[in-house]
Amino acid sequence: MPTLLSVLNAATPAPSPENTLRPGLDPSQVSPGLVGFLMTFVLAVAVVLLVIDFNRRNRRLRYRAEYAERRAAEERAATGALPEGTTSAEGRTAGNDAARRTGAESEVER
Repeated sequence: MPTLLSVLNAATPAPSPENTLRPGLDPSQVSPGLVGFLMTFVLAVAVVLLVIDFNRRNRRLRYRAEYAERRAAEERAATGALPEGTTSAEGRTAGNDAARRTGAESEVER
């Protein structure tokens, strides 16, 4: 059975001699030239600008989330409400109390 290496070796073409072009082709016809360089440069600049914009928006989103978290903590502290998941004096969690209240309200509405 042929191995993978022997199959790949048989599938690869033999390299052509250096600096040979098909008859009738000039080396300037097969190089990207100034247009190719400018297009590559424009694409690279666009990618750099997109990365900078992404980082700026990501940073702004993170700051807004931190601010909202601090503001919610301050509001909980000001109203004396328990944070989600903490135990109240009756031994129930604040999240369970809210779920029981909404469940009781939905039963009353039926």
